[in-house]
Amino acid sequence: MQYRNFGNTGERVSALGFGTMRLPVYPNSNTIDEEYSKQLIRYAIDNGVNYIDTAYSYNDGVAERVTGDALLEGYRDKVYLATKAPVWLYENESDFDKYLNIQLDRLHTDHIDFYLLHSLDANHWDNKVIKYNVLNSLLRAKKQGKVKYIGFSFNDDFDMFKWICDYWNEWDFCQIHINYIDEEYQAGLKGLEYAKAKGMGVNIMEPLRNGYLANVPPMTRVVFDEICAEPVEIAMQYLWDKEGVSCVLSDMGSYDNINQNLSYAKVSSIGMLSGKRVVAIKKAQQTFLALRKIDCNSCYKCNRCPQHVAIPRNFDAINKLYIHSDPEVAKDYYRGSVALIGGEATACIDCKWCESVCPQHIEISSWMKKLPQLLS
Repeated sequence: MQYRNFGNTGERVSALGFGTMRLPVYPNSNTIDEEYSKQLIRYAIDNGVNYIDTAYSYNDGVAERVTGDALLEGYRDKVYLATKAPVWLYENESDFDKYLNIQLDRLHTDHIDFYLLHSLDANHWDNKVIKYNVLNSLLRAKKQGKVKYIGFSFNDDFDMFKWICDYWNEWDFCQIHINYIDEEYQAGLKGLEYAKAKGMGVNIMEPLRNGYLANVPPMTRVVFDEICAEPVEIAMQYLWDKEGVSCVLSDMGSYDNINQNLSYAKVSSIGMLSGKRVVAIKKAQQTFLALRKIDCNSCYKCNRCPQHVAIPRNFDAINKLYIHSDPEVAKDYYRGSVALIGGEATACIDCKWCESVCPQHIEISSWMKKLPQLLS
């Protein structure tokens, strides 16, 4: 396993992190196979993974409980444990401590190594974090030893990312969405560079774009076959190649997934991509653009919707439906990235404010009306 500096914290984390958002389930069921999940987490740790990422909301709390069980019997001391605070649930200033204490209990620990405010955007920042003095609570938890390092995961545009980074000097790290398709999505590559310059550790989520980059369309697969490379290998290498990337998180649901990613991580390094692979990635990007149904470039100008509809994330669900030709992929994304934390298309009241600011002139209100039927 290769290990990387985690910003200015002085910590060294594995290039590959274990994500628990999509733990394995029993066949023909949505029920988490807890024992198998625990075995997978321990297997990854035994093979060098030292960063485990979970969240209050994953699998309705099951993921945190399974993670806590997996880290018993000495495993807690072998890893950095990260989890995320459900800021959208905060209704008063005391809720921060309430949910943190629940998480500590689920995880069988007295402290969280890396604690993140989950899924920050303009709405959550203004109406939860600032309104309820969450930053003061975070700092107090750090001084009490319940939290070691403070960060946030992010779902908005670069300008909002920069605003949050600059607002507070106590941030140690962040978690952002980047893959070779989404270079300008949300914080994007500019966000990576900005956080790096501030000395923050940067974790990468969705390296495989919710599985899409593992099972690419035939026209993209041909591009990688030409250089004798596997799609997952290319997707992970694209990220490890970049200076400033601390840890790439992967939801690994089988021993095969873990072993495959471990083999890639062991040879990972900054600047590892060759000329042919760089060219292949450019071709793959072009094939993806040809498949999108809605030509949204995620500028997030619509993200100040008066009804707090998370328009770009709703568009992501629609595009996944057409790209994968599989409603279940789109439904899974919608449940985890939209319905769970708010911003559903059904909140749209057809005011068309979003359309007045959309530089792509997308008929947003019409798509918001269609989405429930498309995913039914």
